[in-house]
Amino acid sequence: MSIPLVPGTASALRPQPTCGGPPPPARERSAAAGERALYDAPVSEAHIRKVRPDDLEEVWRVHVAASNDLLVRRGRPATRPADAPVASDARAGLASDPDGYFCAVDEGQIRGMVSALVRGRVWYLSMFFVLPGDQGRGLGRALLEWALAYGEARRAEIRCTWATLDPRAQARYVMAGMAPRWPIYRLDGDAAAVTRLKARAGLDPRDQELPCDPGAAEKLTAEVFGHGRADDLAHWRGDGGVAVAMERGGELAAFAYRRGERIGPAAGRDETALLQAIAAAAAAGAGSGRSVTMRVPGACASLLEALVSCGFRIGDPTLFMASRLFGRPELYLPSGPILY
Repeated sequence: MSIPLVPGTASALRPQPTCGGPPPPARERSAAAGERALYDAPVSEAHIRKVRPDDLEEVWRVHVAASNDLLVRRGRPATRPADAPVASDARAGLASDPDGYFCAVDEGQIRGMVSALVRGRVWYLSMFFVLPGDQGRGLGRALLEWALAYGEARRAEIRCTWATLDPRAQARYVMAGMAPRWPIYRLDGDAAAVTRLKARAGLDPRDQELPCDPGAAEKLTAEVFGHGRADDLAHWRGDGGVAVAMERGGELAAFAYRRGERIGPAAGRDETALLQAIAAAAAAGAGSGRSVTMRVPGACASLLEALVSCGFRIGDPTLFMASRLFGRPELYLPSGPILY
């Protein structure tokens, strides 16, 4: 599908749900109307269409360029080369939600992109980037409208996103009905910090690598997150992820995935079990003396305090925004910003 956007017409071309069902609630309609009123800048001629698998390399370059530009504008060095490989999570998102990936094309070049995922009743804005030289043209507003319409078509009830500290992007999310909830911190720990974390969690050496039943992990994820996410869990296992499990009374009390140096997702029935599973995954990941890294929401206050007190280093924060709270956020460690 290719939709032309000409100056002054983007609001009229806002996509409508295509999967049937009632119109979105009045609150969502008013939020979308407010967003259009605030960002009703003219859109230069471009086309919005779905992202195809063979577009993904170019779409990813938009993400890298915009992310590096944001770092530079905040006085930080750019961290990734322009030809950085596409993250496996981005490929998984396109495979699971091909109708939620859109790009803005002008003169044969992809200049902006957005991806939205629906997991049960939750709509998650996964990625949303416009090339630095094309920002301010209204492309972002148009792309976001298509992503929001995808959620309406899927009858999602909750909107959320993992926002950068760009105030322009955060303003768009607020006008789309998402309020700031808590920061998300990157935490990095070396082998010494992991050793201290292992001691604090009270791990028995025999508990570091218990097998994790995929069905039990899916059930626990559903209890904590609100949806089982079987496909996402299968992707993480297929992407080299190793699930570390903690059992209590013969039942799964918590699990944590480890992919290389990255920890997450993880979920637990309580904060103690979650800390133990994350400590076990970190201990396994740091076994060769390497550092481990994870993204910790501020909602996981006890986990955050434990990591910092053990010597994990806090990086720059990002922000979780949502139309309303859901699940048990204090018991869930996300996989990262793309799939959450």
